[in-house]
Amino acid sequence: MKKKRNISRGVYVTLIIFSALSIFAIGGLAINNLLFPNDEFYKNTKINGVDVGGMNINDASNVVQANFVTGVNDISVTIKYDENAEWNFTSKDFEVIEDFSNIVSGVFDNVTSSNIFDRYIKMKELKQNDGNINISYRNMLGGFNEKLDTIINEINQELKEPEVKFDPLGKQIFTYIPGQSQITVERTKLENLIDNAFETSKKIVVYVPYEEIKPTTTIDELKEKTKLRSTFSTSYASSTNNRKSNVKTALNAFNGQIIAPEQEVSFNQTTGARTKENGYKPAKIILNGIYIEGSGGGVCQASTTLYNALLLAGLEILEVSKHSLPATYVPLALDAMVSEGIADLKFKNNTNEPIYIRTYGDDKKVYVEIYGLALENGEYYKTRSEFVKSIPHPGDRIVSDSSGEYSNKVTFKGEYLRLKYPQEGYEANAYLQRFSADGVLLEEKLIRHETYAAQEGIIIEGTEEIYEGITLPDNDVKFIPPQSKTTTTGDNVNKKIYGTNGEKYNP
Repeated sequence: MKKKRNISRGVYVTLIIFSALSIFAIGGLAINNLLFPNDEFYKNTKINGVDVGGMNINDASNVVQANFVTGVNDISVTIKYDENAEWNFTSKDFEVIEDFSNIVSGVFDNVTSSNIFDRYIKMKELKQNDGNINISYRNMLGGFNEKLDTIINEINQELKEPEVKFDPLGKQIFTYIPGQSQITVERTKLENLIDNAFETSKKIVVYVPYEEIKPTTTIDELKEKTKLRSTFSTSYASSTNNRKSNVKTALNAFNGQIIAPEQEVSFNQTTGARTKENGYKPAKIILNGIYIEGSGGGVCQASTTLYNALLLAGLEILEVSKHSLPATYVPLALDAMVSEGIADLKFKNNTNEPIYIRTYGDDKKVYVEIYGLALENGEYYKTRSEFVKSIPHPGDRIVSDSSGEYSNKVTFKGEYLRLKYPQEGYEANAYLQRFSADGVLLEEKLIRHETYAAQEGIIIEGTEEIYEGITLPDNDVKFIPPQSKTTTTGDNVNKKIYGTNGEKYNP
């Protein structure tokens, strides 16, 4: 006896649902094609208010175009960017496109479907809009998008930060060029605004949507970054014209320089070799304690003037050297000797903004001005030189003119020519002081401790024996013995350095 097979209720349910769906799909597709032909708009469908229900694409295109042409003269478009920029168009500024079929075909594809489920959804959405579909006049007017291109190109602009122009020789040392925001028209939003406006009127006014990125700084901020931080001058009134020319030539190499943040600068590299080709002239220099003619005499006054201006501007000094003898144009320990391959003045822009250097001179003085970000809270710097002690000089040394270098001035033994005076030495300190805007000393720090060695005097004597019957004329060169001690103090050191006894040392 055969046993009956048990089939679960779930299997029966599955089979029944599958069969029903198959019948529904087959039958539904037939009903769909019967009630809603694939090449016709749904019943009660309207395009821009014109009923195209039951029409195919070609017929609907003709009807929509005829309706548009009838009212095209009523169209006016105003596109505004700001109070000073707007563009106005009428229908005469456009051409009506000749073939509406592509536009209407696109509408047809958006609202119909061969799938019964999609059709249901699209018909539901269409009913919510009372069966009306709006085509923007923007798509019906030939050249509209091209005019939008032109407008957008006129509005769009690149970001430009405001600029500062530095002209140390001009009447205006600094001029400021305004920047501009980056403007980017949001085209998709603009097109949507135009399309939405055309849904309710043929006369539309639309404001251009755009994204703006403003400059990161302003003219006022630039002005704060080009304030005078310091000025310093030295006198060369008693110098020769050649020496004055050399001082100006060296400083002119810095005139108009813009030093970037963290940039390091070398005086020697900036000024170049002290040659005739570089504009330097013969002037006295000191070599081994003796004054001789050399190219570029006076350049050290240029470096010293710059050095003190840098100190007062609060900039970082990387390298500085003293002279062998005190300079007469600045206090002790505040000089800056330079010599190619031997000594340099180096500094760094330790601020967060550019530094601008201006130099100039008249017949009596040379000047250095440093510009940049204003010192914080109106603070300012000063320097202070402190005399520590003097060092006795070793007196004169008599040197025979064995080479005949001075034979035109001394010939016989007992004839003397003073080449240089002995000079006592000095020890000194230099300090940099920082003051508040109202003159209160906030900080003082030692920046230099220098010793200027005492110098021996040099007397040149002739080498020939005196002939019989020759009497030497009186000689006014007096031998100076070594100092046992010196009475120079802080009160009279300047008189000693700048005194008239001997040639001033102006390297």
